[in-house]
Amino acid sequence: MPSLRLRSSNSAASPTPASPQPYIGVSTPKNCPSEGSVKTDIPAPRLTLEWQSLQLQVNLQHAQTKQLEQKTILESMSGVAQPGELLVVMGPSGAGKSSLLDCISGRNNAVNGQVTVNGKLWSKKTQTLCRARLRMSGAFSRQQYLGRVDTLLEEFGLSKSKDTLIGGWMQRGISGGERKRLALATELLTNPSVLFADEPTSGLDSFMAKSVVQQLRRLAVHEGRTVVATIHQPSSEVFALFDRLELLADGATIYQGKATKVVDYFAGCGYECPMFMNPADYFIEKIVVVDADSDQAGVERVGALKEAWKTHAQQRSEAIEVVYPQDIGSKEMATFYETLGFADSRASVGGQIRVLATRNALRLLRDKTALRLQSVQTLVTTLLVGIIFFQLTLDQQGVSNFSGAFFYIVTEQVYGASMPAIMSVPMELPIVYREYDIGLYSVASWYAAKNLCELPQQVILPIISLLPLYFLVGIGHDFSMYIQMQLVLILLHSSCVAFGYCISCVCRRIDIAPLAGNIVLMPLLLLGGLFIDPSDVPGVLRWVQYITPFRYGYYGLMRVFWRRVDEISCDDVATGATCAATTGLEVLANKGISNRSVVSDLMLLLALSVGFRVIGYIALAVNVGKRK
Repeated sequence: MPSLRLRSSNSAASPTPASPQPYIGVSTPKNCPSEGSVKTDIPAPRLTLEWQSLQLQVNLQHAQTKQLEQKTILESMSGVAQPGELLVVMGPSGAGKSSLLDCISGRNNAVNGQVTVNGKLWSKKTQTLCRARLRMSGAFSRQQYLGRVDTLLEEFGLSKSKDTLIGGWMQRGISGGERKRLALATELLTNPSVLFADEPTSGLDSFMAKSVVQQLRRLAVHEGRTVVATIHQPSSEVFALFDRLELLADGATIYQGKATKVVDYFAGCGYECPMFMNPADYFIEKIVVVDADSDQAGVERVGALKEAWKTHAQQRSEAIEVVYPQDIGSKEMATFYETLGFADSRASVGGQIRVLATRNALRLLRDKTALRLQSVQTLVTTLLVGIIFFQLTLDQQGVSNFSGAFFYIVTEQVYGASMPAIMSVPMELPIVYREYDIGLYSVASWYAAKNLCELPQQVILPIISLLPLYFLVGIGHDFSMYIQMQLVLILLHSSCVAFGYCISCVCRRIDIAPLAGNIVLMPLLLLGGLFIDPSDVPGVLRWVQYITPFRYGYYGLMRVFWRRVDEISCDDVATGATCAATTGLEVLANKGISNRSVVSDLMLLLALSVGFRVIGYIALAVNVGKRK
C-alpha cells in the first residue's frame, strides 16, 4: 500500500510570514520530567498508526417525518499518529472527535477507508497488540505483578490512595483526578504500544487536567508510545504540551500538523489570535456553529476553513514520507510475538475467571453497607413473617395458613433474589464494556466469574431466612425436613438470581430492567400454584407454569411439609360439618399437587437456574457483539 504522505512540520505554517506571537506565552516545559519511568519486563514495540480516507455515515430517524436520513459523521479523513508524539484531536461538541477515535482504535468497524499499523493493514491481531499486549498471566509471579502495580501507582502519584476505595454509584471514593490517572495506570499494566484517551481531562480542574496531559506526553516522548487523545477545550498551559494537533469541525479536518504552527496557519487564513487569549479558545470559537439555521455566517466561516485546508493540503510541495520505526520490522515483529508468546499471552480462561471472581468478591466484601442492608432486610422480613404466622396449628384453618406462609416465603425469596440481580448487571456493564474492548477478558469469563463469586450469598441468605421461620411458624418436625426445605430455598434463590441476570442481560438499561423484571414476574406469580388451579389456566398460557420458580418452590415446600403430616384435627366433625382434609396427602390432593418426591422440584429448580443463566449469557454476548 502506498504510504500516506504528510506535510513536513515547517510547511504546516501559513504561507504568510510569521507574526509576533499575539497569544499568551506559556513556559510550561514539554518534557515533563518525572521521578522515574515505568519499567516493563518486555518493551512495547514502536508502532505508527495511519488512517486514510475514513468515512463514517449513519442512518438517523427524523424526529418529525420518522424517515431514515443519512448523516455524515466523518468526511474523508486522513492522518497519522507516530511514536514519541502526543497527537491531540480537538473540536466542538459533535465535531467527530470520539467517532474518529473509535474508528482508528478498531471499536467501530462500520467505517469506510483504511487503517494501517506500520504500513500493514489493521487486523484483529495487530488490534489486540496495539491495545494491550503484556498480559499479567501465569508467566508472571505474584511478586512481579505486585511490583509492577506498585511502580505504576508511584509513577502516577497514587501511592497514598492505594488502599482507598475507588468508589462509584452512591459510594464515595478517590477524587476525579485520581480516577483519570488510575485509568491511565490500568491501561499501562498491559504495556500498550498505542494508547487512546477519549476526553481524559473532562470534569477536572486546570491543575489536574495539566497533570493528566503531562502524563500522556511523558508516555509518548519518554517511552516511545503512540498516544492519541481527544480534548474539548484545553487551557493555555495544557495546549502548550501538545506535539501535534488535529482540529475537526462537522466531521471534517480544519487543521492537521504541529501544534506550534496552528496560530500562524489561522493568521494566514485571516483569523489572527488576539493578544492574551488562549489559542484553543479562539480556534473553537471560530469553528463552532451553534445553530446552522440562524448562524449563516458561522456556517460560511467553517465551510471556508474546510476548503482552505483542502486547498492547503493539495498545494503542499514539501512532503515527507512517514518513516516507520526501524526496530519493529517483520522479523522483529515476529520475534516480539514469539517472545511474548502472543497466542498464549492472554491469561487463560481459568486465570481470567479466577482474577475476576476475586475482584468481584473483594468488591462485595468491601461494600459493607450493602451487605448489612441485604442481611438486615432478609432478617427483618423473616421476623415479620414469623410474627404474623407465629406457631400455626395443624387444624382445618391451619391448612390455609400454612399454605399461605409457604407461598409468602417463596415470594419473598423470588423478589429478594431477582431484583438485586436485575440491578447489578446494568451497573457493572460500563466497566465490562471498557475492559472487554481493550481485550482484558471475554464475556464468558466475566459472566462465569460473576456467577461464581455470588454463590455464597445464594446459600447464606436463604439460611438466614428459613432458620428462624422454621421455629417461629412451627414448621419443625425433624432435621431432615429442615434440610430438604433449605435445599428448596437455596435452589429457588439461585434460580431467581439467574432470572435476574437473564432479564438484565436482555434489557441492559438500569431504568428499564427493573420494570421488565416486574412485568415478567407478575404472570409467573399468578401461575405459581396458589391463586389458580393449573388445570383452569387457559391453554395459551398453560406453558408458563412450567417455567415459573414460584411453582417449584411452593410445591417443594408443600410436599416436604404435608407428606409428613399424618393427621389434621377436625373439630367440625361433632357439628356434622365435613372436613376439607384430615391428612397431609389429602391437602396435597386438594391443592392439585401430586405426591411425588421433592427431588423432582429440586431438579427442576436447578434446570431453571442453569437455563436462565444460559439465556442471559447468550443475550449478553449478542448485545456486546452488536456494539462493534
